[in-house]
Amino acid sequence: MIDVKPSFQKFVSVKLSLKYFLLGIILLVIVVGLSVKILYFTHSTSAVPNKPGSSTNMALNNKGSESVDQLSPSITSTGPIKVVYELPVNQPVVYITIDDGWYPNQEVLKLMQQYHLPITTYLVEQAAQKHPDYWHEFVNDGGRIEDHTFNHPFLTHLSLADQINQISQPIDYFRQYGPPPDELRPPYGDFNSVVGQAAKDSMIKYIVMWDAEIKNSKLSTRSGLGLKSGDIILLHWEPGLDQELLKLLSIIQKQNLGIADLSQALNGEPLTICWLKTPIPVSEPTSTITTKTRVAGTSGKTVTSVDTGTSRSK
Repeated sequence: MIDVKPSFQKFVSVKLSLKYFLLGIILLVIVVGLSVKILYFTHSTSAVPNKPGSSTNMALNNKGSESVDQLSPSITSTGPIKVVYELPVNQPVVYITIDDGWYPNQEVLKLMQQYHLPITTYLVEQAAQKHPDYWHEFVNDGGRIEDHTFNHPFLTHLSLADQINQISQPIDYFRQYGPPPDELRPPYGDFNSVVGQAAKDSMIKYIVMWDAEIKNSKLSTRSGLGLKSGDIILLHWEPGLDQELLKLLSIIQKQNLGIADLSQALNGEPLTICWLKTPIPVSEPTSTITTKTRVAGTSGKTVTSVDTGTSRSK
């Protein structure tokens, strides 16, 4: 009698081995495919300009993406490009700059018209695309538009080619508003020598940083010593910008400083200077009414008093 058990067991073993081998191959293909897809998605959403309205762009609707706190010790050049934090003090003037562009503000235009303010804005192209008419008004009121990249990435995280794309594409777009930008403000203040090379290849002449900022009605400076001549002041296009600007103008006026055109100063041109002669109407904090109950003297009568003051956070 022939015993078939060993042959059968061997057959089953070979079949199972083949099955697991094929399963392993399938899993390997799935893992490799997912890895490639993830890498492609990460690269495409961070390096390549996105289509307006995508979920990635919604995340770029940030506020306060640059600040004084981000400044490292001064780097005055990065490869072929000069880096500017402040300007030499030739006259008692400061320079106002506003970043991003997600929240245009008509009141800011009114202030520019009223005081003849020379303001430079570093615009993100994606933000500018949403309100083209506003930026034409801004330029007509004496403003200048400079480069803040296409969609506000960390430039040092990109390849040289993608950096050039981020910097040069807005330059072409902003030609509709006047002379092409030749100043770059890197998003988040993030730059290095490669960014400098990308900027040069895009016909940028200056990387413009800042050394003062006003936010939440509070002025901060890199030195910590208050506003001084030559400072480049940072603000953002965000809700309430007109009130932040009024607060800044009040500070500038109290220190007997003028406001000059930053691009003129960088290029050695005669300065257009705004001297604030009339009082700045800074709005008062919202009043709050609180009631206080106390016992008056020995009469035992209860007296309710009304205390009108300003709300304060504790």
